Amino acid sequence: MVNKRPTNARKIALQVLCAVESEGAYAHIALDQHLRRSGLDKRDRALATELVYGTLRRRLTLDWVLARYSRYPLAKLSAQLRNNLRMAVYQILFLDSIPAAAACNEAVELAKRFGHQGTAGLVNGILRSLLRDPLKGDFRKAAENMELAERISLLHSHPLWLVQHWLDELGPDETEALCSANNISPPTCVRVNTVKIQRDELVSFLQEEGVTAALGRLAPEAVEISGFSSISSLRAYREGYFTVQDEASMLAAHALAPRPGQLIYDLCAGLGGKTLHIGALMENTGRILGFDIHPRKLEILNRTARRLGVTNVTTVHADSTELNSDYWGKADGVLVDAPCTGWGVIRRKPDIPWRMQPGKESDLIQLQRRLLVSAYRCLAPGGKLVYSTCTINRRENEDNAAWLVDRYPDLDYIDVTKILPGGPDKFGANPEKTLQLFPHRHGTDGFFLAVLQKIGK
Repeated sequence: MVNKRPTNARKIALQVLCAVESEGAYAHIALDQHLRRSGLDKRDRALATELVYGTLRRRLTLDWVLARYSRYPLAKLSAQLRNNLRMAVYQILFLDSIPAAAACNEAVELAKRFGHQGTAGLVNGILRSLLRDPLKGDFRKAAENMELAERISLLHSHPLWLVQHWLDELGPDETEALCSANNISPPTCVRVNTVKIQRDELVSFLQEEGVTAALGRLAPEAVEISGFSSISSLRAYREGYFTVQDEASMLAAHALAPRPGQLIYDLCAGLGGKTLHIGALMENTGRILGFDIHPRKLEILNRTARRLGVTNVTTVHADSTELNSDYWGKADGVLVDAPCTGWGVIRRKPDIPWRMQPGKESDLIQLQRRLLVSAYRCLAPGGKLVYSTCTINRRENEDNAAWLVDRYPDLDYIDVTKILPGGPDKFGANPEKTLQLFPHRHGTDGFFLAVLQKIGK
């Protein structure tokens, strides 16, 4: 008799995968919405999460394998059938904890639920063929005879054009290490809210709740946590003792190095992770203006500020590329955490490669430069501009910073590593005075930082 418990987790995973592919849903948002309504226990939630993220991470490889066994082109199959097959092959090839026969049986049950007897037969036939003749779909063996870019693309399930881009920028060893790291589930990292509690106190508090907690390595507020069913169920979260934030992202506020009493602008405040970190570093003094073009994000920022007890942030609904001149020449510091391709957070958002198109960054670069020009205008003499992205792409990162410095002679670089906690000993020296973090080198999201100062009294 088939165990129906895993099928519930698989059903949710399939619904999320279909929403991502057919409706353009974001995987992390769609999964969270489905899990909130599901009533699944901790074990089932973990299974559904693994199936969604694992299937998305390995999608290119899974499609290559499926093409060897299906007599129909995958593009001709329905989204439900296609993603059911992908999910089953992911379990067979990459999840040792699930017996292959069980994965096959569960996929057939899902096909019956979402299709008909014919689709169930097709699923059963393809998966049984894979189990009978695994060598036919041995992608590792096939990769041995491929050119370098194609081999990395197939083995690590990244779009060929993106692999080729990184090969040109980073070289073969770095590119393969990066692509491999992108297929490893990242840890959950949180930032202690120093307005209310210190890091050691938070670790103890979390451990009392049964959460495994360890200190981060790069940011003094970072804590890695595991062993919980949901963040929002933790008392430490409800009390406002922490907020979820990758450790690399925490460095942006430290690069700005705000002082109590200053006037700071965050031109792309979004949900407020960095904005509220700046508020905490300023000890709830001074003033921070958090700008964003999306009012819904600013509503969430304000709610989070209340939970954290951060009181020195004022949100402004505006297009930061076209700020009124009343804001010009006044800010002691400006943060531009710009919209970007997101190539640095693929391990955390594995649907990114499958919604990207080659050349898309050209439009983003124009937006990023308009934001940088606006940030420059807002700086007071002597003020600092921090430019950050969560991508790994010189055109969006180093080239944009260099473009701005060339445009405005009264701007100059400040060496990021000399400002950050731990200094060059922790991050290494960079003659360009910027910093690019990598998942495979630093264990964080891919993240870029440049600090520029407006010369003058």
